Amino acid sequence: MGVRAHYGFLWPHRPASWILVEGHASAVELFAERRVSGAQRWHHDYGLPRYGIGVLYTGLANPDRIGFGMRVLPYLWLPIRSGDGNGFGVRLGWGLGYIDHRYDRRENPKQIAIGSRINTAIQIMPEYRRSVGSWSLSAGIGIDHWSNGSYKLPNLGLNYLSASVAVSRSLSLNDGTFPWRTIPDDSARVSEWSVVAAGFKSETARPLSGQYTVYSLVGQRQWQVSRKSHLMAGLDVFNKGALATVHPELRDRARWAYTQLGVHGGYALGFGAAELFLHMGAYVYSPVEDEAPLFHRLGVRYRSGEHWVWNISLKSHYAVADHWEFGIGYRWS
Repeated sequence: MGVRAHYGFLWPHRPASWILVEGHASAVELFAERRVSGAQRWHHDYGLPRYGIGVLYTGLANPDRIGFGMRVLPYLWLPIRSGDGNGFGVRLGWGLGYIDHRYDRRENPKQIAIGSRINTAIQIMPEYRRSVGSWSLSAGIGIDHWSNGSYKLPNLGLNYLSASVAVSRSLSLNDGTFPWRTIPDDSARVSEWSVVAAGFKSETARPLSGQYTVYSLVGQRQWQVSRKSHLMAGLDVFNKGALATVHPELRDRARWAYTQLGVHGGYALGFGAAELFLHMGAYVYSPVEDEAPLFHRLGVRYRSGEHWVWNISLKSHYAVADHWEFGIGYRWS
């Protein structure tokens, strides 16, 4: 368990966000983590990573328009180099965030970044670690991102770029070694088909334009190219009610007329039954033009049983979130 001190600033990835930057901001984080057991093949493929949870609080140097920000973040620490008490790796986390002051047309019109208090939180942080006995010191440079995925506009997002130092102490009596284990050899290349149905709500174009349901159906073929890597290609069907916000000519048409078709290619990192994936796609048919001809999807899938797969993903147009996809699917070899 440990404590981490951050010092940084809001990083405006769009010119309009500069209005929210008023100075440097500090943050404090409490975290707890442990190393994986080593019982699964992927534990060794990634060099015995660590998993944990971190709770962060920051004022973001803007008490009037933003207030404080918090996040609760499950994460993985993936080592790149380690040995002799030294280690360098990357922390990847995805969890829940809270922003004290959201956009309000009358009370807080200059908070143009976030339209909801509850958001998703994402962190990427390269980090160096040095262990001395049961104590560990670390330093990192990372970015924390709060966003609601266009569930409610505005949704430019808040980015907190910071340098940090941490101190932690091991509560385990284990000397750091692992008992010998027989790891199953699952190195054979495998491939599978899958179909995933998902949906949620989104808002498009401008704040207070209304939230509409959105549905997606994704079919794909996936190939394992190494123990950690997968390639994929597939077809996408979208039905997004918010299209009529930008194109009022659709309002008098049946909901099926909002359907879009796309194709995608992708890459995934496998973590046993779970995977982190990225899709790059293009629309091949749309009744009207969307925000961009290309779309992207970042998400997590988890396989349960012989055939079921659970999906959480965010579809976007470049750096602009389009909608969340929460769904379930069926897979087969």
